[in-house]
Amino acid sequence: MTTNSNDNAADYRPTLNLPNTDFPMKAGLPVREPEQIKTWTAQKLYEKIQEQNESKSVFAMPDGPPYANGNIHVGHCLNKILKDFVVKYKAMSGHRAVFIPGWDCHGLPIEHAVSKELGNKRREKSDSEIRELCRAYAAKYIEIQKSQFQRLGILADWDRPYLTMDKSYEASMIRALAEIYKSEYIYRGEKPVHWCWSDGTALAEAEVEYADKKDPSIYVKFEAIGGLDHIGKPEGKTYFIIWTTTPWTLPANLAISVNPEFDYGLYEVDGENWVLAMELAAGLEKTAKKTFKLKKAFKGIVIGGKSRVQSKFDGVVCKHPFVDRVSYVILGDHVTLDAGTGCVHTAPGHGQDDYLVGQKYGLPAYNPVDDWGKYTDKVPEYQGKKVFDVNPLIVQRLKDSGHMVYDEIIDHSFPHCWRCHNPVIFRATAQWFISMDKGTPSIRRKALSEIKKVKWIPPWGENRITAMVENRPDWCISRQRLWGVPIPVFYCEKCSQPEISAELMDKVADKVEKEGLESWYTSEITDYLPKSRRCQCGHDKFRRGTDILDVWFDSGVCHKAVQEPRDGLTNPADIYLEGSDQHRGWFQSSLLTSVAMYGRAPFKNVLTHGFVNDAQGRKMSKSLGNVIDPIKFMEKNGAEILRLWTAYEDYSNDLQAGQESFDRVSESYRRIRNTCRYILGNISDFNPHKNMVTYSELLDIDRWALSRLANFVFTCTDAYDKHFYHTIYHALQNYCTVDLSSVYLDILKDRLYTSKKAGIERRAAQTVIYTVLRTLVGVMAPILSFLSEEVYLQIPGRGKQSVFLTSFPKVSREWINSDLELKWASVFEARAHVTKKLEEARQEKLIGSGLEAKVFLSVPPDVRNVFQEKQSELPFIFIVSQVELKDSSKYEVEIKKADGTKCERCWNYSVQTGANQKFPGTCPKCVRALS
Repeated sequence: MTTNSNDNAADYRPTLNLPNTDFPMKAGLPVREPEQIKTWTAQKLYEKIQEQNESKSVFAMPDGPPYANGNIHVGHCLNKILKDFVVKYKAMSGHRAVFIPGWDCHGLPIEHAVSKELGNKRREKSDSEIRELCRAYAAKYIEIQKSQFQRLGILADWDRPYLTMDKSYEASMIRALAEIYKSEYIYRGEKPVHWCWSDGTALAEAEVEYADKKDPSIYVKFEAIGGLDHIGKPEGKTYFIIWTTTPWTLPANLAISVNPEFDYGLYEVDGENWVLAMELAAGLEKTAKKTFKLKKAFKGIVIGGKSRVQSKFDGVVCKHPFVDRVSYVILGDHVTLDAGTGCVHTAPGHGQDDYLVGQKYGLPAYNPVDDWGKYTDKVPEYQGKKVFDVNPLIVQRLKDSGHMVYDEIIDHSFPHCWRCHNPVIFRATAQWFISMDKGTPSIRRKALSEIKKVKWIPPWGENRITAMVENRPDWCISRQRLWGVPIPVFYCEKCSQPEISAELMDKVADKVEKEGLESWYTSEITDYLPKSRRCQCGHDKFRRGTDILDVWFDSGVCHKAVQEPRDGLTNPADIYLEGSDQHRGWFQSSLLTSVAMYGRAPFKNVLTHGFVNDAQGRKMSKSLGNVIDPIKFMEKNGAEILRLWTAYEDYSNDLQAGQESFDRVSESYRRIRNTCRYILGNISDFNPHKNMVTYSELLDIDRWALSRLANFVFTCTDAYDKHFYHTIYHALQNYCTVDLSSVYLDILKDRLYTSKKAGIERRAAQTVIYTVLRTLVGVMAPILSFLSEEVYLQIPGRGKQSVFLTSFPKVSREWINSDLELKWASVFEARAHVTKKLEEARQEKLIGSGLEAKVFLSVPPDVRNVFQEKQSELPFIFIVSQVELKDSSKYEVEIKKADGTKCERCWNYSVQTGANQKFPGTCPKCVRALS
């Protein structure tokens, strides 16, 4: 602040208290962050946090396991960083917050990847060798992902993660299956399930995604050949008109479903009689370009058969258009008027609704399609052909026979396998199921009851999972693959009757825990079944089952396999935290297995976050070239920017990641870092054990700063408790940018730089900014973990080895002063007017710096007493040399040149500058500081 205007001027620079710190302005995150991670690892920081909090109350948050294949993506980063926010905050807030990372290790994608790597050599490998290769593949990516998650600054029990392929976990899965079996929820049945013909396995609801697919949309005539008295015995040929977008299922048609409550019409069309729902007739008339003449109307209940097919059928019977078989007209409440004709083609072996309505009428779940999506010899003319390839053949056949009313190709939403992304089919096969409705109360009823007891964050999660549980079919838990946990069951070699019991499962579990998964395949059957065991058919030879468990069952029993046995976790857990797709995945599989085993949910709270899209809101994909690779991003920008971006976005919606948002977050980081650096530079000579001053010794503006700090802490604490991290981001940015940099720290500069080094005025300022910094790093530590640690290690008298070993900041009650904040609000309102006028004066060349100015301030009468009370402080608040108050009805500001001479030390102007001979060229304030 001092200049040498001539050779005789004194040099007062050494007397100034200028900032002094080696804290770097440039973050250098790609270099510094890995070094910090190495330090945390060497210090065993996570273990020290657990030891410190060992006697505290437990906060349990199990890790929903990511799949062990491939590098992590930005969605993984969002998920793990959010979990890190939760765990670090809870640990600093006085909880034993254990975080045990986990990995989902079994399943089709890993088996596929191994087969792909082997190529033609796959045929040379035994099943056992394939399983071993799958295990090695998963282990490889666990280590890769582990290092990538650690690079994000995640503190966790990385040395003891849980793996679904661990012997103990696999044994727990089988024991969980035994528990559910004991409750009689598990059964074997032949019913349609989602089937991936590409992979040759059944799929669960959670393994199905929907994408557009082109298919034929056809309207087909089924000739009525019996029961015509129900519709008045019309003269001429009579047809029921059906609509379908899956022509390949027509060979399996056994019935036509109508809704008992709908109005149906008998229409004359081109000399024929057509039956369809009256509400949909006009649409088909327009589409088919035909003229419809209504002859008779009747309710669906009139034409549908009320008796079972096995007995005498009393409804209308139709003839299949190209198979020598009848098609019964039956009643089904699932029939809607959304599209089609109100007469629904029904193939019980190829659809859930079809299967259920078929069961009421005793219709078999007829399925003429094999594991690979090809017709069997039940349909000789198409045997060996893929079902989707047969679609155009059936369309042409119907045209040639005169049964086609209308056809076109449409784009519609169709189920696809979420792994291979091929379209799937509904296909009836013998599978193992967990019943949703068996028992009193049923799993469905218990689950719906438990959902209401859980707190869902955000609240819409409750409605989402409720709807899914209300409408989901029985859970198909069997898969036809190699890499997974076997369903322990034997089958009679003669009649295929299953031999299964909870006791058998427990025996298998014990052996698996001791010897590993392969023991199921290598043990003698007599290790589990006595030699005297006979099937009910009398046969005494059994074969081992080859089905494995659905991988959602793997992760879904985390509550038994991890929450119960692992120290520091509880069942139920305090919170589950995953993406919104897990309402149909991990949240649901965990809920269903838990209510089946314990009658309660495995969690008290469930937090859901959205997906990460690009800046235009599009899903990230390699084909679009819009994928953000977090590994490359961290190599260039550091993990801290990803962490701050996670707080910046509102996770309850889908998030957008792009250069603009990252630039905005990077700028916020720079401001926060510079704020911390400035404070560090001004407390380098401050010893908190010796130099702290009491609250009563603080200046009024200092007390205002502490009150603002208290508000900041309150806001952030409440936001952490509610998981509103975007609120913390905005509070942090606003506090550092406005309350600190633009106001308090700006005002403090003169006091910090020019006051007596150990004087009360400077020590008071240092006391406050030291308190601010200690509090600030504690509040932001769960989010800005690297910056907080870096700053904390520079703070004088810090006390602990790491910021994460400190307690989350709490405020002193004496800091809170709303009246004081209200008074200062008036002053800062005036400051805004003054700042604007000073800038105008600079542009007009009236002044250079603000210290060359004298401010004439007029203030309204209602706040005049506030300004009179603080008149001596106003020059420092406005950063000018003099302020003179005037009366007015509103704020008015006039700027003039300051009176007196410029002080060579602090650059303030004073009429008494130079009066002291001992310190020539200085103002009275600086004389006091130098004396």
